[in-house]
Amino acid sequence: MPQIVEEGFRLYNERKFKEAFDILFDAAAYGNDAEAQYLIGKMYREGDGVEQSLENAMRWWKKARQNGQRDAAFQMSEIQTSTKNIF
Repeated sequence: MPQIVEEGFRLYNERKFKEAFDILFDAAAYGNDAEAQYLIGKMYREGDGVEQSLENAMRWWKKARQNGQRDAAFQMSEIQTSTKNIF
């Protein structure tokens, strides 16, 4: 699975978001890969290759955080802080 995730990261960095999403989703959902889960969340937040959805971003970041991905917790707190300040 690590080679598959690396391929997904490479595609993401090349801004081939749809292809990256397709590869990373399997690693995130079925391989329980924390880095893939984090990046899927980031793609949902930005709308890169998928329809933008803060709800889906938070769901994936929660899984990533539970699997030890530290940046996911930071992203979640950023969204929670920013959405509380919207009037």
